[in-house]
Amino acid sequence: MQTNPVFGVKKDGIEYVKRTGSYAVIYEDTIGEVALVKNVKGHYFLPGGGIKEDESLEECIRRECIEEIGFKVNIKKCIGSAIQYFQSPNNHKYYLSEAYFYICDREEQQNPAEKENTLVWMKPIEATKQLVHEHHKWAILNSLT
Repeated sequence: MQTNPVFGVKKDGIEYVKRTGSYAVIYEDTIGEVALVKNVKGHYFLPGGGIKEDESLEECIRRECIEEIGFKVNIKKCIGSAIQYFQSPNNHKYYLSEAYFYICDREEQQNPAEKENTLVWMKPIEATKQLVHEHHKWAILNSLT
């Protein structure tokens, strides 16, 4: 798998916490919209998150989709990977996010485990304007080709 673009700026003298994660790009074909997670602060993300110890990228994405949006998913295709440097507004730590993105189909819906998040459907172009992370925007744009 080819490693794709790097987003954000790596600042000299800063120690970054590396976080590897996997994220789902899920389309609702009948309305042409993509699934996003909206957190309590009103920030938008792709469904997914950090890998737990001894968890594969695929296991991570399946777990995170159930936790965040209540979808069991079928992983169809890897879009690619991208890296982003950023500082968290929550704890002010610096992170190096190594993210892997997959096009997924939803198989079944249940109640999400995390009640603080909201599932939002949005047109892909609008989603690229709302998403917090640049590498999430990159994944949506690359899923359209």
